Amino acid sequence: MPHDGPLPDEPLPDEPPHGAPTNLTDLLARWRVPAPDAVRPAGPGTNNSVHVVEAGGRRYVVRGYQNQSADRVAAEHRLLNGLADVGLSFAVPRPLPTRDGATFVPTPSGPVALFGYLPGRPAGRTTRDLALAGEVLAYLDLALAELPAGLAPADWHHPLSEVHPAVPDLGELAAELARVLPGEQGDDPGWLHAAAERVDAMRVRWWETLPVQVVHNDFALGNLLVHDDGRPSAVLDFEFAGLDLRVADLVGAVSMATAEWQPSDRATDVLCRAYLSRLPLSTPERAAFPDLLRLRALESLVWRAGRWRQGHARLDEVRDRLAGARQLDRWLEQHGPTLVDDLTAL
Repeated sequence: MPHDGPLPDEPLPDEPPHGAPTNLTDLLARWRVPAPDAVRPAGPGTNNSVHVVEAGGRRYVVRGYQNQSADRVAAEHRLLNGLADVGLSFAVPRPLPTRDGATFVPTPSGPVALFGYLPGRPAGRTTRDLALAGEVLAYLDLALAELPAGLAPADWHHPLSEVHPAVPDLGELAAELARVLPGEQGDDPGWLHAAAERVDAMRVRWWETLPVQVVHNDFALGNLLVHDDGRPSAVLDFEFAGLDLRVADLVGAVSMATAEWQPSDRATDVLCRAYLSRLPLSTPERAAFPDLLRLRALESLVWRAGRWRQGHARLDEVRDRLAGARQLDRWLEQHGPTLVDDLTAL
């Protein structure tokens, strides 16, 4: 459950950091929370403004949504409240109601919500934490599968051209990146557009044949908090939760926990083995894994390119994702069949 007891002894910085809402005191008053004594960034995230606030002897988390509409935030909060009631062995963020019962406050910069502070350290790439991450994700997916599809904040059954509103045409994006990042697409400048068309066509078949449910869709190791004794504390960041292929959650966890898939990568083996021991995936789901990794990399590229076009991301971030997607594509051309064999053997 959200932590609202006595604070740990360690101090927080005295000055609010850059990026915290300038009217934070007025915002907190909407929740009957006194003026903050200290504020610090909650982590290195790039999509939203998230800060830990110390006020009135308690700790809270203030989240400013920079990417989502009020309706989408409200839907995410309904999902969180529904998930918090299913009896998980770990917590999920639960928005605190304002004085008028709302779960967020609209601001010119986007909706702002307040959550109870959840203790724990972010999971790392140790064998113990990776195994825990695989188990927790499996339990989370089993719980999410029990929720009605109507609680999904988003429906991810759409082509890459609908990942970000600023990138409606992947062919045009490929041409633009060829201009601003010459040489980054290697000896085949048309590969990005071709790869996008390929996975879009396969997505249609996947949604007709593979299990679909509500998924977390952003299970990075940093979104799993762990107690000092090794027990899971909480799973964070449900901004991208929605209706998607069940296997998409494991694909996302692998893509974020490892730089790339390698048969000798112990981290990937540990994470997948732990997940599959709790939630076995079908043979068709495992067979789709290589191309779903490609899809995940392209979605990340398109999303970051959209933020870059809107002035919210640096071109270097787009370059990194373009290079990563291209590198992964080349690697999977050679090792994709082995990857499927390895998954089948787990």
